[in-house]
Amino acid sequence: MFARRVFVAAAVLLAAAAAAPCQTYLLTETVQTGDCFHLTLDMKLTGEIHVRKGDAAAKLKVTAIGSHEYPERVLVVSDGVAQKTARIYETAKAVVTVGADATERTLRPERRLVVAQRDKEQLVVYSTGGAFTQEELELAHDHFDTLALPGLLPGKAVAVGDTWKITNSITQAVCNFEGVTEQKLTGKLESVKEDTAVFSISGTANGIDQGAMVKMVVAATGKFDLKAKRLTSLEWKQNDDREQGPVSPASTVEATTTVVRKVIDQPASLSDVALVSVPSEAPPTGLVQLDCHDAKGRFSFLYNREWQITSQTNDHVILRLMDNGDFVAQATVTPWTPAEKGMHLTPEAFREAMDNTPGWSPEKELQAGEAPAPEGRWIYRISMVGKMDDVAVLQNFYLVAAPGGEQMVVAVTLTPKQAEKLGARDLALVGGIDLPATVEKK
Repeated sequence: MFARRVFVAAAVLLAAAAAAPCQTYLLTETVQTGDCFHLTLDMKLTGEIHVRKGDAAAKLKVTAIGSHEYPERVLVVSDGVAQKTARIYETAKAVVTVGADATERTLRPERRLVVAQRDKEQLVVYSTGGAFTQEELELAHDHFDTLALPGLLPGKAVAVGDTWKITNSITQAVCNFEGVTEQKLTGKLESVKEDTAVFSISGTANGIDQGAMVKMVVAATGKFDLKAKRLTSLEWKQNDDREQGPVSPASTVEATTTVVRKVIDQPASLSDVALVSVPSEAPPTGLVQLDCHDAKGRFSFLYNREWQITSQTNDHVILRLMDNGDFVAQATVTPWTPAEKGMHLTPEAFREAMDNTPGWSPEKELQAGEAPAPEGRWIYRISMVGKMDDVAVLQNFYLVAAPGGEQMVVAVTLTPKQAEKLGARDLALVGGIDLPATVEKK
């Protein structure tokens, strides 16, 4: 009888324990217009890129160290998530080493005021001080997307051990994808101590970046201040396996980014007066274009971000046109021998020079003649089909000349089936060339 009573009492206690609700914690952050934060980001990357040397495959060691620090003011909010912010980069630098070659990237002082905003699920960053170079854009755009931080939270009350799914839009933002093909990122509340909740993000994510497929494995840990209702820090670790793309080599890398985030009062550098130059709507075209300047001052041009510089030497600049991850065309910009002042190559001499391009076998001329040009420029275009190294291609050859005798040749190469997609974007690129280079705007 006694034993039976013990068992009954134990059953009652277990039932009571099972019925008792688990302690839950509200993990949600609502960002409001005017909120200001100070963010510090540190990134370390190691791995290798896969290239070809002749007919053989080769691997090059790659390392990178990046540091960013900035106060940020929220300008536009949608559903409690920042959609547009203004930030002042107090620090923005990266050192990238490939093999034995190291390059350092920084922002010019006049480009430190930066606007970050969402446009159709893509992050657009630009400086109110003028156009970025491509390296400056990569420095300001490619670090961890801090606008998406609150989206890593479940947005509801959860107990220790509970999990939640990360949405595709947040995955796309934090993984810096142009599009998500598949993802299984999951959040989990790991522990709570006093006013700090520790959560994790783990899983896999596959997506497209600059036309290349990227497979990513994520293991991250974050902290949330339950009293302030703010995400305060994050350590984001990722392993990337990237296939070769039109503008980037194949690579395998590991990267760790640490983020420290603090609420601050509005600094004077982000006051209404300081931000008077920030567009209220879409930015003007000139601010979202990129700037290319020849080191010798022979030429300069602004170009749309859909073009990517893949090589720049003293002899030429090579750009590739990407359209929603699709490689459309390649443009090779080459300084040409100057003519006498007020003169330029004749159409006949230009055609002969292009016909003698190494590897090029012209077959049929589609059109030839002067093309629309800005004041002070003369542009002549020849469009031909033929074979480049035995591959059928369409080539648009442009001769750009200035009154001082300066000359530039631009060869745009594509497969004939991409002609419609190219449209007039090559002419827009060519029309933006200045000979000689304009003085860089501060």
